[in-house]
Amino acid sequence: MQLASAKRLKEKGVEYSVVELTERAVTVEDVVRYARHAIDPDEICKTIILKDREGRIHAVFLRGGDRIDFKKLRGLIGKASIAAPDEVEEATGFKPGAVCPLTLDVPLYIDERVFEKERINFGSGNHLYGIELSPKDLAKVIDFRVVDAAKV
Repeated sequence: MQLASAKRLKEKGVEYSVVELTERAVTVEDVVRYARHAIDPDEICKTIILKDREGRIHAVFLRGGDRIDFKKLRGLIGKASIAAPDEVEEATGFKPGAVCPLTLDVPLYIDERVFEKERINFGSGNHLYGIELSPKDLAKVIDFRVVDAAKV
């Protein structure tokens, strides 16, 4: 399986591993349940696609168990809401649950808590595979802004 996200990591010289799943995963619980090897649920991250009032698309990357605090983001992107599944697929090329932050062409905001982990894993663009790497390596591959975006 050739993943666009893995290809990009290889091109940038980033050390990573592919998390193989036995079934289609959408939620954190799915990833833990279907991973071929043990996965720490605290290392799972997700990419949420938002749409602002003007129709512009934004992405927020945060730990899988965290929720977006829309009040904190309002100063950055204005009032926004989670994009509908068809909007997610149109904006990213991926279905919800498989969105990969490494291949997005929209403003990306990464919650600061992501960097508290030594390793993270996230969607690869394919529901049967994930990518695992050090969050410190994200800056070698993509442009993003670190923000406080999670409810605590």
